[in-house]
Amino acid sequence: MPMKISESNKEIQEIIARLEEILKEDIPFDSGKVIGSMCTKPHEIAAEVFKKYIDRNAGDYGISRGTAKIEREVILWLSKILGGDERVVGNIVSGGSEANLLGLYSARKHKKISGRPEIIASEAVHISIDKAADILGLKLIKVPPDRDTYNMDLAAVEDKINENTIALVGVAGTTGLGIIEPIEELSQLALEHDLHLHVDAAFGGFVIPFLRDLGYNVPEIGFHLKGILSMTVDPHKMGMVPIPAGGILFRDETVRERIKFNIYYLSGGPTRSATITGTRPGAPIIAAWVLINYLGIEGYKNIVKQVMELTSWFSKRIE
Repeated sequence: MPMKISESNKEIQEIIARLEEILKEDIPFDSGKVIGSMCTKPHEIAAEVFKKYIDRNAGDYGISRGTAKIEREVILWLSKILGGDERVVGNIVSGGSEANLLGLYSARKHKKISGRPEIIASEAVHISIDKAADILGLKLIKVPPDRDTYNMDLAAVEDKINENTIALVGVAGTTGLGIIEPIEELSQLALEHDLHLHVDAAFGGFVIPFLRDLGYNVPEIGFHLKGILSMTVDPHKMGMVPIPAGGILFRDETVRERIKFNIYYLSGGPTRSATITGTRPGAPIIAAWVLINYLGIEGYKNIVKQVMELTSWFSKRIE
């Protein structure tokens, strides 16, 4: 039935009852029936913190100075697990789609070319890269996967690089198959051809860093690879932080500075912003800070260990 808009006040009990009836169509994460989503039910501690600080606006630095400090600490923690150092900067944004857009926005300003700027990615790239390319006026060149491994074909990537290429995109955990593309080799190509390498680790960023400690043989994906200039990693996926909490990281301030705009009207005085949205919820940032301090690297490692054990069990049952 179509939703009816109320023309008069109603008792809250009646409103909630109607709400619950409509939302029975949703499949909650704790139902045990969700296996295709990259997000998960937020940690209960993070949910409580989110609720307490729901009024915080991370985009208004004058009245959210503490939130800004918290955000910086979250970015530094993400940098640490992804091979970076204190020079890495970034923001917690609406999600991986905005983070990928920001990474490619910076890439578009990486170097001047005479023609239409081009970026190269695999056919397994997330749809947000297609969207970002369209918004930014970039020509997106997609290379087919290797037929034996389903991974990115590096030879095909190198063959597509030309004078209009400005960036490469590598995915650390593809949406369809969870493949870690050859980020180390892409980094080398980026350095050789003076290209911006953006790594989409929206999902894998909270999984891959812990796999090696658990004994899994996984390739390198982090900032210690010198060609990487930006990365996406989402706390609201395997980080178990309430939505919206995507993350964009830049190697250093010079990379983020390319996309900063001056803001003069905020209560704290003139500042510079490098996000798409002006108003940004501070609650997920604060929730992320609490959770990474509460769980720590060992806590997240244990979560990933359990996930991998469940994956192994599930795949054997399918067989």
